Amino acid sequence: MSVILVVDDEVDITETYKMLLEHYGYAVVTANNGLDALGVIAETPPDLILSDCMMPVMDGVELSNRVRAIPALAKVPIVLMSGAPEFHNLKKSSHDVFLSKPLYFERLLAEIKRLLATG
Repeated sequence: MSVILVVDDEVDITETYKMLLEHYGYAVVTANNGLDALGVIAETPPDLILSDCMMPVMDGVELSNRVRAIPALAKVPIVLMSGAPEFHNLKKSSHDVFLSKPLYFERLLAEIKRLLATG
């Protein structure tokens, strides 16, 4: 069973994704910001990270760059998402996929399946 880490400062969003992804057979862990995510990663290394871009304490861009700097996690697929237009052309992030909010769950699920299959 693949483990997905969902990172978002909106608790309703993390809980919704958790419920939907668990329904499709994934194990899901959550965090409210990038710094909390690093703590979760230390305890439960994920197979894929799904993170919002804009969060307090540590945003998704910094989180993705820090994860890539950890040799054991350097190849973990990272999906960043945001509804803010300024994040559509991320240049200083080492993520694999960027998705605009609002997300269609079917598209998100397809990207997750594709990334886990090629990872």
